[in-house]
Amino acid sequence: MIYFATSRQSYDQLAASPAWPPAVLWVSLGVLASAELADLRAKGLAVTDFTNRVSPNDPAAMSDALDTIREHHPDHVVWVDGSVAA
Repeated sequence: MIYFATSRQSYDQLAASPAWPPAVLWVSLGVLASAELADLRAKGLAVTDFTNRVSPNDPAAMSDALDTIREHHPDHVVWVDGSVAA
């Protein structure tokens, strides 16, 4: 399963859940600091950070982000901020 966190709050909820650690994690720009990203990667997590902010309130940006994630992980379920992406 692929997890995509668009906010710090959704990331923190994921990190505190039984789903932690995820097999694959994508985050919007600014959700995690560079040191946090480096720490997760050093621990072996597959984490990708977008180079732009992806707002869940922007349908076009969300569609583009999900297309990118699905391009890299075809045939996988993508969870966005705790819900299955449509």
